[in-house]
Amino acid sequence: MKLKNVLVFAAHADDEIIGLGGTIARLSKQGSKVTVVIFTSGETAYCNIKLKDKIASMRSLESCKSAKLLGISEKINLGLPCQAVENNRKLFQECTRLIRKYKPDVIFTHYDQDKHRDHRAISAVTQEARWKATEKVLVDMGEPFYTQRMYFYEIFELFTSPSIVVDVTSTIDKKITAMKTQKSQLDVLPGIAEYIDGLAKARGYLCNTKYAEAFLTSDFIPKKVTNDLELF
Repeated sequence: MKLKNVLVFAAHADDEIIGLGGTIARLSKQGSKVTVVIFTSGETAYCNIKLKDKIASMRSLESCKSAKLLGISEKINLGLPCQAVENNRKLFQECTRLIRKYKPDVIFTHYDQDKHRDHRAISAVTQEARWKATEKVLVDMGEPFYTQRMYFYEIFELFTSPSIVVDVTSTIDKKITAMKTQKSQLDVLPGIAEYIDGLAKARGYLCNTKYAEAFLTSDFIPKKVTNDLELF
């Protein structure tokens, strides 16, 4: 089944690269419209004090470069403070509005067991927003919409038993190149390109391919089956 619209929720401007950059590039190549929502400006991600007042603008420029490489159709930054994302009413309703606006066939979001507080908050708010988007409420925020699938992606907390693995052998180079455009983060995350390569190889081993990315199904709400072809 071709995925027409794909929506990715990510805390920081490199999370979508680390977690599913290969899948984004593959989906984009296949004709999917991929929209990425970044929640924070990433202003705490510096390891040189001289960059403290520059890091947010640096990351914004780097994010634009990676979006072009991966074929992202639209990237939105909500500009929230890093390490301070809260699952509150305002953010919950904004996520609901975005889901209704972009009408995704699939949503990718952070793993709810990640150590990073922003990741956990975003996982919770986007899962609930997926459900709320289906209800006949908040009509000023769009018509109700049911997103069939939602998957968690991996950053540094890995899945014991992934639900699916996606072959990204043809796009792993784009993923690694996209990560290398995030120059401000290469000292913050030393060895990140090697980590991405190694994890993709390990995940590829699970499905008898060279490189892959792993995802875990969110069961916050069930998949809606409308015909026999969607049973499996």
